[in-house]
Amino acid sequence: MGNRYLRRLATLFFSLFVISLLSFALIEFSPGGAMARYVENPNISQADRTRMAERFGLDRPAPLRYFIWLRNTVQGDLGTSFMTGRPVLTEILERLPATLKLMTFSFFISIIVAIPIGIYSATHRHSLFDHLAATGSFLGLSLPSFWFGLLMIYIFAIWLNWLPSGGMITPWFDPSAYPLLIRPFVIFWEHTRYLLMPAIVLSLSNIGSWSRYMRSSMLDVISQNYIQTARANGVPERKVVYKHALRNALTPLVTLMGLDLPGFFAGAVVTEQIFAWPGMGRLFISAAGNRDYQVLMGIIMITAVLVLLGNLLADLMYRFLDPRVNYEG
Repeated sequence: MGNRYLRRLATLFFSLFVISLLSFALIEFSPGGAMARYVENPNISQADRTRMAERFGLDRPAPLRYFIWLRNTVQGDLGTSFMTGRPVLTEILERLPATLKLMTFSFFISIIVAIPIGIYSATHRHSLFDHLAATGSFLGLSLPSFWFGLLMIYIFAIWLNWLPSGGMITPWFDPSAYPLLIRPFVIFWEHTRYLLMPAIVLSLSNIGSWSRYMRSSMLDVISQNYIQTARANGVPERKVVYKHALRNALTPLVTLMGLDLPGFFAGAVVTEQIFAWPGMGRLFISAAGNRDYQVLMGIIMITAVLVLLGNLLADLMYRFLDPRVNYEG
């Protein structure tokens, strides 16, 4: 099994290299370039633009700039932001916790909602609940996230005034103003009420796909001979479903979860913009609009690392869910 994971790690590093090369090439071939935003600025002369290009190394050939960037990245230096002059890694690390917080909350919402729906739909096939769940799943897969996000803001923030329309925390929130006994609950609710709407929007499509996939996987498992044998031996139905069938039905779903990790990052770009969530998604939009290519490359690489590690974690989960999996084969 050790050789298996060594190969996976080698594949991971090679994938990162290919992603970095393709991303750098796409950014390099994009119209304008990093200095385009200064061309029509009358307050910046040609000499100023030349000095700026020299400062950021933009006067060098593209292949040389890539290898310099790659060498510095391996050493932990993602470069300097063209806009703020701050290290790119600092810019990203300030936003990364907010994005991971949103993604983690959304991931658990997807699991908590999708798996029970899939199980109940499979065990109550062709029931009214099954048909309603199928309809809801198709709606969740087809609704645009930006439209659903704006709809939720209108209903829950403007009309009902139950939840804040955006942001991460109330600027004037002071936990010390509450009694010590209830302070942890107040802090938890303060963070949760800002998380609810963006997390639900981000998890909507995953709930739709995961619940249908869970239903299909569960239907396949409960038709197996060992499940029929357990029922014939008088094992309670609840135990048959949740002890014998669920664990085997989860194995294909883990694969889908690993493959859907990039969707969380892609969806976070739109969701964070709608709800003014101060994460990497908003930083990515800002960097793209300002042609801050160093920040764009940094975000792409950090995202790629997280996605590939997530897929590696999904691979490791197979051993927990099904010890019969043979990695050496």
